[in-house]
Amino acid sequence: MDINDRKKRNACFIYYQRYNSLIYREANALLEEGFNVDIICLRRTRKDKVFQRFSNQHLFLLQARESAERHTICYFLWLLLFFIKASIFVSFMTILKRYSLVHVTAPPDIMVFSALVPKLLGSKIILDIHDIGPELYIRKLNVKDDRLVINLLKYFERISTQFADYVITVTEHWKNRLVSRSVSSEKCAVILNVPSEEIFKPLRSVSRKKIQTFDLYYHGSMEEHFGVDTMIKAMPKIRKQIPTVNLHIYSNKKGRLSELFKFQAKALNLDKSIKFHERVPFYDLPKVLRNAHIGIVPTKGSVFSDEAVSMKSFEYLALGIPIVISRTKAHEFYYHDSMVKFFEPENSNDLAMAVVQLYRDPHKRERLVGNSKAFMRKYGWKNHSKKIYTDIANRLTL
Repeated sequence: MDINDRKKRNACFIYYQRYNSLIYREANALLEEGFNVDIICLRRTRKDKVFQRFSNQHLFLLQARESAERHTICYFLWLLLFFIKASIFVSFMTILKRYSLVHVTAPPDIMVFSALVPKLLGSKIILDIHDIGPELYIRKLNVKDDRLVINLLKYFERISTQFADYVITVTEHWKNRLVSRSVSSEKCAVILNVPSEEIFKPLRSVSRKKIQTFDLYYHGSMEEHFGVDTMIKAMPKIRKQIPTVNLHIYSNKKGRLSELFKFQAKALNLDKSIKFHERVPFYDLPKVLRNAHIGIVPTKGSVFSDEAVSMKSFEYLALGIPIVISRTKAHEFYYHDSMVKFFEPENSNDLAMAVVQLYRDPHKRERLVGNSKAFMRKYGWKNHSKKIYTDIANRLTL
């Protein structure tokens, strides 16, 4: 490290996920503010390199995670192992670099305590709550709000937010919930999961003359609350009206739910209409999505998912792809009918009807895209969320 580097502020990100567009955009924003940036996260396979570099960001991929664990005990064991590795590594690096800022992304909230040594040595800590823990596990475990495990998660949330110097989350609904039980409003902000415009630029419209099929796209996780099953159930009804329709699903091909959805598609005789693809790196997504006529966002309602805004919806809007999206509380809060085509959550008939209506009205699709541009100009990363994030980082470290 040369003398000029020592004068710079150093920042570190800790995230129990693979390197993705959210880490990229925030790390890149700090680079532009004069930080050196290290990132501690997961790698896809054991064969991948542990130390990598991307766009002047230093990546330390401490642990492999090829797919979601099938058993809860395995999930927590691997999570604990990552916590130990990240704690040791960030402590060592803090002694070398004296991080000004450590940004820890949840879940789990208590991952923030991996930054204990940096905190003791003067680092400022941001806790980024992407998925609000108690509500997530109320849904996953199918239990009531007053169960012991949920109260324990609320306690972890409270001590984690108290440990952090600042807390960010991804919707106004979740900020209100956090403020009501864990953190002061002065110490909490909302940063939407909008993508960086450097990568997610508007695509040219798909040529209706050259394209012989009508292509629907879904990319992202196959967790139950994302509603992939609703989308698959809608496909027979869609295909009756649109014989040339194809549904492209980009996600991890491994895992229990992935196999279940493939079985569901086969049982409905949709093998040729539903195409399952391996997940691609975030920087390749625009190329993958360039032939999409419609992006599908079938998030379910109810606990947790009702107050989450799908990141994929922002990515479709940024690329200029019209979307069919469930009318959840959060989606309706941020979007309106002039921007997106809503359907009722978990209603496959309504989803099918929405797709068919947009198929029959290409001008409507174009109007939706045009109207969504104003939203992205107002709330996009460059003009809105990036400024909020860099203001927080500078306020904490200058």
